[in-house]
Amino acid sequence: MILKPIFFATLAAAGLAISANAATVGAGVGILTQAGANNAFDTPATATTDQSRQNLDDKFFVTLPAGTYIATTWQYNAGQAGQVIPYLAVLTGADAYQIVAVGSTQTITGGFGVNTTVTFGGSSTFTLGAATNLYAGITNPKVAGSQNPINTNLASGSTVDHDNNADGNMSPAVLGGAVNGFGHANLARSYAFSINVVPEPTTALLSSLGVVGLLFGTRRRR
Repeated sequence: MILKPIFFATLAAAGLAISANAATVGAGVGILTQAGANNAFDTPATATTDQSRQNLDDKFFVTLPAGTYIATTWQYNAGQAGQVIPYLAVLTGADAYQIVAVGSTQTITGGFGVNTTVTFGGSSTFTLGAATNLYAGITNPKVAGSQNPINTNLASGSTVDHDNNADGNMSPAVLGGAVNGFGHANLARSYAFSINVVPEPTTALLSSLGVVGLLFGTRRRR
């Protein structure tokens, strides 16, 4: 008869573990509505020019404990058409990062000025071996006509590490790849996007089983 309470206690503990370590990485769409916002979008491309960008938010990071995680969704507010790829990265040095998750390419053709949430997709599962700062970034394909569609607040009071194609340092969004050599490190602005991350359910469940086991053992000793 004691199995039911343990079962429900385990489910509850797993839910609490997931909720406790769920996180939103990046400035988010709310950055466009803060007081004194100066909203804009990156330089538009012509059919033959490449105005692709790399923008890694170096201020709105989160610190997560060791464990396995899944990037589930990402939210953005676009101001023009274009393709954009979201990713998550960890810091490896001064303005240098390594990509740990890469989402699916989003092709944005309309719905400008609207807060939009989509599935992260792509390579979304990653493992942190210790407590680690996690950063969110976006990039665009390097092709003629490419441009960054995501709106930005130029007066956010925060910064991003920023590259454009003209700098010649654009890093592709490749799982495990390095992102560094920014042409404009700590550029004053914030882009209106964020990525949602949750613990991988099996990991959370195993952790919760350990907690419930400890609680049950304590109860029996009493």
